[in-house]
Amino acid sequence: MPLYPLAGPIVITGRTTSGDTAALDKDLAHHAKAVAQTVRDTLTEWRERPPASNEAAIKELLAYAARDIASSGQ
Repeated sequence: MPLYPLAGPIVITGRTTSGDTAALDKDLAHHAKAVAQTVRDTLTEWRERPPASNEAAIKELLAYAARDIASSGQ
């Protein structure tokens, strides 16, 4: 799935045991906000320095997301 066509608002929800949607707990909401900000910052940087390929872009964003989640859990 190409990364570049993904654009626009998204909704992230939690799930109850019965399968209904629910609000995220505070930790998950914090992780989602941190990753979203990093994605915005990275997309801005890519205007000047685009990734070499879609695969490189995905790897870069996933590495940043892992970093954000690890650092926000400390």
